[in-house]
Amino acid sequence: MNQEYVANNMHPFFATITRKYTGPVFDAHTHLGSVEDVKTMVEYSDKFNVKKIYGIVRDYESKVKLEKAFPDLFVYSIFLSIQDAIKGDIDVSLNLLDKAYEQGFSLGKLWFSPRWVRYFEGDLKNRFRTKDVHLNDPNLEPIFARLEDLRFTLLLHVSDPDLLYEQNYQPVSKYGIKSDHLEALKNILERYPKLKIVGAHMAGQPEDLQQLDTWLDKYPNLYVDTGSAKWMVREFAYKKEEVIKFFTKHSNRILFGTDFVAGRKDREPIPGYYINRFLSFQALLETNAKEIPFPIPDPENDNKTVINGLDLPINILKKIYWENSSKLFG
Repeated sequence: MNQEYVANNMHPFFATITRKYTGPVFDAHTHLGSVEDVKTMVEYSDKFNVKKIYGIVRDYESKVKLEKAFPDLFVYSIFLSIQDAIKGDIDVSLNLLDKAYEQGFSLGKLWFSPRWVRYFEGDLKNRFRTKDVHLNDPNLEPIFARLEDLRFTLLLHVSDPDLLYEQNYQPVSKYGIKSDHLEALKNILERYPKLKIVGAHMAGQPEDLQQLDTWLDKYPNLYVDTGSAKWMVREFAYKKEEVIKFFTKHSNRILFGTDFVAGRKDREPIPGYYINRFLSFQALLETNAKEIPFPIPDPENDNKTVINGLDLPINILKKIYWENSSKLFG
């Protein structure tokens, strides 16, 4: 890591932090962009010993360019657009999915965060009421069925932390309520049992590990990732015993993922965007840190977020950082 940056911009704890796990890392959740932006992300990822990356692209042409620039580094996932299906143009969406499969994609990303409804402020505004569009919309059923038939593994972002619902997703009449969104995800898991689903951001429920524990017991097709650092650090700070118990029980179903967006310019400038998050994950997962100030702005929590480390054992770290993603994504 950039020691000068750490010394000048972070709490002294981070200048002394050392790796507990020294093996290879598989980052199971990133968004790719231009070759130049991805090159920067890769430079910082390599310093954290990331040897394999799940990268989401918008089209096949992007995949080709990146494969040439970074051979054997990425497993590629195609971003799935569902606007055509929502509008009733199901054939358009299915044809795009079939084409992606023919181009070699077997991984897909579907983004259905509550912020999705903001699309209705654009070209969908006069066609639907936001409350009429949801993950279990009948128009989307053929998409999920085809994904299952093609044996895709789907990274699915459905819900967000409670604080975002309380502060940002208002009014409820526009954004909906979290319990409904999670129920929709549960319905997908039940209806398509052969479709492997990675629930992004601990399936949107890091606050409720008891419910997530029940889901993982009930749905063998469900996996979860750790993105993002802010959400995980915030929610795990004061329930160490519960979190360790959860990670131990489900150590084969949890994937390390950063949710980096290559080229993102609306957050801390580089190198902070990468270094702050990598070291925060390291402090959370690998150390016994206590009440260390979180180096990333967290206005939803009045910037009071602190890191309390889980100090997970090596065998669990190895699974989360490398083995689980290698097995799932190949």
